[in-house]
Amino acid sequence: MLDANIDIAALDARHLRNWWQLAIPPGMSKTLSYLLLVLDRGTLIHAIRANHGAVPITEIPFRGTSKMALRNLKRELGVNAVFVLEREALGQLAGAVDSKIALSDDYASQGIVLWQALRTCEGIWSEPPLLDLIPPLRAPALQKTLDLLVPDKSALVVYVIDEKSKRIHCSGIALKEEGAFSLATMHPAIADLVSERELCRDWRANYSKINQAVTTRLARPAISIFIEKDTVTRILTGPPEQLARELKLGNLVISPAPAWLQGLLGGAAALAVASASAKRMARFLPKSARSMAGNLAGAAQDRMKNSSVNPFSMLGFDPIQLLGRLRSFYSATGTAPDSSIR
Repeated sequence: MLDANIDIAALDARHLRNWWQLAIPPGMSKTLSYLLLVLDRGTLIHAIRANHGAVPITEIPFRGTSKMALRNLKRELGVNAVFVLEREALGQLAGAVDSKIALSDDYASQGIVLWQALRTCEGIWSEPPLLDLIPPLRAPALQKTLDLLVPDKSALVVYVIDEKSKRIHCSGIALKEEGAFSLATMHPAIADLVSERELCRDWRANYSKINQAVTTRLARPAISIFIEKDTVTRILTGPPEQLARELKLGNLVISPAPAWLQGLLGGAAALAVASASAKRMARFLPKSARSMAGNLAGAAQDRMKNSSVNPFSMLGFDPIQLLGRLRSFYSATGTAPDSSIR
């Protein structure tokens, strides 16, 4: 998935910083802080607070590792996240990884092994429960999905545009060859062909010039995603149908897009509209009718999810469901999903 000799070139520091800012839930970007607690068989022995260093354990109202206890601790200390680690957990994690990893594996495969070990490792807790976001992913399934998403000798392009400042907020371009990404770069790699000013003057009219430049310099894009910066936040924090709404408004453009993705997006948009309509109509329907409608909607979703033209069907988990769980971290209240870490 990642070439051992991947070429990373023409990066932009501002773009890298903005990618990181986009990844942080709203409201946390300027005040990101966390508390790391180390336990010895359940007893607190060390505490570290971001930007402060070691904190006396007498100042930490630690009441255990239950979801409610960690949630209350996070609120009382005014931090964005709490991480708790049993002293022996890292050794157990290293042992689990060492037995399943090979130096010949590519970086992505090694990362997947580490992720899966984190999912099952005893003695690691967090609030919000970030480990819940790690799906049961396997390298062969991810490789097959990637090969369908981005064929060899093609490129993957992602641009986030800040319409207010008329600038590229962040960008990413990757070239895939022989089953792996061999090059990762950003807009500076093609800036001499399409300037930032030219693109952002009207990105909806000019995004095709980016595709042409990538084709000229690297390879024809298999998937190109262009999205307005504020649209990212609206999709992550808005209602389920927000994605379909932004596509319709042209604030998110996916072009080119393979036929399966167009069909999936179209199906998702239709389901989102149907879902919104169903909620409005539900109160007028008898209970039996609501149940029947729900069963029909569920069957339609299953058919779309399991369709042979949908490459995500081989992943072993539902990426749409994962997106829903991720979105809960970006809610206005910042409340994480109420589910256990395990």
